[in-house]
Amino acid sequence: MQMPAGGSMDLGSVVIATLIASPSGALSPGPLTLATLAIGSKSGWRGGFLIAVGHMAVELPYVLALFLSMNYVANLLKGLLGDVITVLGVLAISFFAAMIIRDSLKGASSRDPGGSIGAANPIVIGALFTGLNVYFLLWWLSIGLGLVSMTSSIGATAVVVMYLSHVWIDYLWLITVAEASRKGLRILKGKAYSSLLLILGALLLIFGANIALTRFANVSIIP
Repeated sequence: MQMPAGGSMDLGSVVIATLIASPSGALSPGPLTLATLAIGSKSGWRGGFLIAVGHMAVELPYVLALFLSMNYVANLLKGLLGDVITVLGVLAISFFAAMIIRDSLKGASSRDPGGSIGAANPIVIGALFTGLNVYFLLWWLSIGLGLVSMTSSIGATAVVVMYLSHVWIDYLWLITVAEASRKGLRILKGKAYSSLLLILGALLLIFGANIALTRFANVSIIP
């Protein structure tokens, strides 16, 4: 993302640039979206809202850390810390996927608030699937880098404006996904709902495997 000609920057430019860049991260399919579909099938928009709260609890401090020390954070993620985050993230995704698959095999019902999914804390899921997703962290160091650079050239006020311009998209997306999941799955009964849970769990495992392969073998199994 390039700065306007002449290098002149204002808060309006920050807002416009943020609105252009943010959908590439916020709306990208991935483990957080799949987890939101699963949790939303039980708790609807409230589950999506709480997942967004957990997501923001990690994202906001991270963005502030980039604002204060961008190069230091980038070097950390390229090294051992990035590898550790990747391993922990894959383990978290796999564990949640196993919970979903177990519910599926037990014949979970879309009208039954119990089960492993019903017991999962959406805020914790949002925080874990954000903080342990090294590719989310790297998004802010790639596509999001221009946004951080812009705010660095203006000051702290620009950080607040930029983040507020970004985070509402996260909330809108996750709330919409969760509520759509609840409404769509209310018509499913028995095996149909269980089969959908099985698919979500399998997709999470695939995403987890892809994250590990991409990080450690430079191979992607997802186009």
